[in-house]
Amino acid sequence: GQVPSIRGFEGENVQIRIDGTRQNFVSGHDGRFFLDPEMIGGAEALRGPASSLYGSGAIGGVLSFRTLEAGDLLAPDETVGGRVKVGYQGVNDEFLTSLSAAVRPSKDTEVVGAATRRASGDIRLGSGQDLDSEDDILSGLAKGTVRFGDGVELTLSYLGFKNDAVEPDNGQDGNTASATTPLIDKTIRNDTVSARVTWVPSFAEWVDLDAQLYYAETSNEEDDPTDGSTSKQTVESVGFDVSNRTRVAVTEGTRLTLVYGVDGNRDTQAGTDTASGDGTQDGVPDAEATLFGAYVQGEFEIASVLPGTLRVIPGVRFDYFENEAAGQSGNEADAVSPKLGVSYEPVPGLIGFASAGRAFRAPSFNELYLDGTHFAIPLGGGVTAVNSFVPNPDLEPETADTVEFGAGYQARDLIGRGDSFRVKGSYYYSRVDNLIDIQVNTSGPTAGCFVPTAGPCNAGTTTSINREEAELSGVEIEAGYDHPRFYVKAGFNSIDGEDTDTGEKLGILKADTITTDVGVKLREIDSVIGVQGEFAGRFDKVDDAEDERGGYSVFDVYLQWAPSQPMLQGVVVNLGVDNVFDRDYERVHAGVSEPGRNYKVSLGYRLAF
Repeated sequence: GQVPSIRGFEGENVQIRIDGTRQNFVSGHDGRFFLDPEMIGGAEALRGPASSLYGSGAIGGVLSFRTLEAGDLLAPDETVGGRVKVGYQGVNDEFLTSLSAAVRPSKDTEVVGAATRRASGDIRLGSGQDLDSEDDILSGLAKGTVRFGDGVELTLSYLGFKNDAVEPDNGQDGNTASATTPLIDKTIRNDTVSARVTWVPSFAEWVDLDAQLYYAETSNEEDDPTDGSTSKQTVESVGFDVSNRTRVAVTEGTRLTLVYGVDGNRDTQAGTDTASGDGTQDGVPDAEATLFGAYVQGEFEIASVLPGTLRVIPGVRFDYFENEAAGQSGNEADAVSPKLGVSYEPVPGLIGFASAGRAFRAPSFNELYLDGTHFAIPLGGGVTAVNSFVPNPDLEPETADTVEFGAGYQARDLIGRGDSFRVKGSYYYSRVDNLIDIQVNTSGPTAGCFVPTAGPCNAGTTTSINREEAELSGVEIEAGYDHPRFYVKAGFNSIDGEDTDTGEKLGILKADTITTDVGVKLREIDSVIGVQGEFAGRFDKVDDAEDERGGYSVFDVYLQWAPSQPMLQGVVVNLGVDNVFDRDYERVHAGVSEPGRNYKVSLGYRLAF
């Protein structure tokens, strides 16, 4: 049930893609996307506004995951191979079994398949409490690639995820000894099918075409044993993305790379509940959303005007979106997202950069058309005070204007032969207009709860609103040194933000944090041993002292052994201990303690020929 955040933005303000397919499922306590780590071949995090290329939802940034490909399992000269892995971690008694394989029948054909099962139990928290949880997760991947003609490549893929779980309806309410949140039977499924064609012909430098069509369905079905009811939320997404990349030599020393394309997707949501009078699910409106966009971005690389290399990156995107729900007025609008970036590299390895851009997010149908009961307060005597969702179909899209600047440096053979060093620092500032927020008006039970003739019995309302203007700013610094014998990595980030009208702090901030990773390479025994650390300062960027959180320091240790002896080649052993000192700590706004000390072990073996 985790929700990623980037630079103070979370939820639908972070766009998530798996193999290019947008993941648009949103649920209050059930997470944003479902992907087993064993299926991942690579991942990228794009920080900052990215609407000029990616459209709605990329205000905070983009998380992009790539699933396994043949190149992740096979060397260029290998035709058949596979990897098997088993693992265990103690904090939740989780057992992992994973199998992946790849085949190259010819130089133009590749097939990849993978399957993973995870089974786990209650999670032991650093507080000493157990968070009730029982998960049985099955994941599968099938992907095939064929190359034919002059530079044409076709890839078809299927990615599946299913979790049969028994857990609290709201995990944030289930981590204390006095917790009363019920345990429910939950089944989460995600199925994604995609077809992708790329064309890079040898005869034309101006053609580098990438076209994709996809379908994704995510559902969450919950059986509540307390009343025997069943509810289900399903989101279906159909989308396409067509882009081309053109490279042109403008003048001597100046090259232009132009990226342009169109994309679109349509999401359909359905919510059912056997406990409701009309069969619909509270807070999950039956609705549809359509988004269409067109974009163009250029990169001018100029090496003839100034010493070194100057890069200028302008871009702009146009989007149209529309939301519809039965019995509600529609919500439609359009948005233009411009961007301008500049970088200058006076000497190899040293670079300064600056950018300004606008990003936007269309309101979702869950925000526009919320209805039904949010929560209920039993008052005894058969009387219940209800806090109700109230739709707001007039929500405006939120927009963010962001400026960022910084510098970086990287070098090889800095101190000794074979080493490398890099450092990068940046500052950013975002002004957000019409920030979409959930406003819970928690008035006490009304007089009608006690006097039948005094009106209805309720405990306030919950609705989506636009905050007129908000500001966020932050600093990010990261550095790393890699030596043939050891490595050191460190990062620092700080963020602050507030509603400029009221002065209230935004609810998506975090404590100033330093992360470290220090390791030693024991080449004589084919091993790496290391320590990771996370150090957070006291969190006091709050309006209410009760929301403050103490600082913490947490350490993880790990060891990897990958023997090079011929008889053992392909074996990889990983050992680790997370939260070595069994600290009880809580990340800001998580509402739950983090896991306690966790012993982990995995054994993998790769064979290919």
